[in-house]
Amino acid sequence: MARRIGARGTAGAGRALAPVLGPVLVSLVLVSGCSAGSGDGRTVLTAPADGGGDATDPSGSEGPDGTGDPDGPPPPDNVDLAAFEPREGGGRMQDSYPVEFSREAEGGVSMVLAYLRAISTNDTGELGGALTVYHADDQESDPESVGTEFLSERAVDISEAARSVGADFDPERYPSPDSSHRITPIGVMWRTAGASTVEVYVLAEERVEDGQGLELERTEVHGHVIEWDPVARVGFGDWLVTGEPDPDGHGLPDDQRHSMEHPYWTPVIVP
Repeated sequence: MARRIGARGTAGAGRALAPVLGPVLVSLVLVSGCSAGSGDGRTVLTAPADGGGDATDPSGSEGPDGTGDPDGPPPPDNVDLAAFEPREGGGRMQDSYPVEFSREAEGGVSMVLAYLRAISTNDTGELGGALTVYHADDQESDPESVGTEFLSERAVDISEAARSVGADFDPERYPSPDSSHRITPIGVMWRTAGASTVEVYVLAEERVEDGQGLELERTEVHGHVIEWDPVARVGFGDWLVTGEPDPDGHGLPDDQRHSMEHPYWTPVIVP
């Protein structure tokens, strides 16, 4: 019997997949063909947000522009954009991974979106290739080992989400040949943090199937610090992932960080 879980949560930045940007699960929907207590078979569970206080507290939790924390970071660079269309890279590595993005911040944001598309797989070789291409720390690493480590972290992340709603998930059998992991970016924001550094946040819808009957749907925030490396790609220059941003650096209230209605998020035109 297939079991589906819908969740809104947050994912860690960079290589880590553990939640770091706020509540682990804001709301959960568990669906199974034999659920009781609802005419359509849906049982809705709600978990309280962790940390951040009451986002609707009238004591003053908004900034001067009506958004975010008054003591938090300034509005992102993209706040006035109606939509963001990813730029094309100037080349490809291993015939699969777009590289050689433009020097502007928009080129770096486009690189992050290409990276998230590249890790929308459970194939160890493809994951390892993406990580070694886009992460500065993994440039000289063995792709197979890097991909295996990444899948282990992903299994832990899925296990925590499944356990929170009492669903069955066996990390020892993950990934099975029929498993899948799909990341679909829907919104983006970024802030320049230096002459060659940008903090990028991507709001993405994720669909996970473990191949053993578990289906997980959730909305997550992926955060990445990227830097321009002028000697990357044999001197062409390119953006590389170098770390994770401040977990609260996005500047969004807890109850709005997953909402595309918040002006800090710019819709992504998916190619």
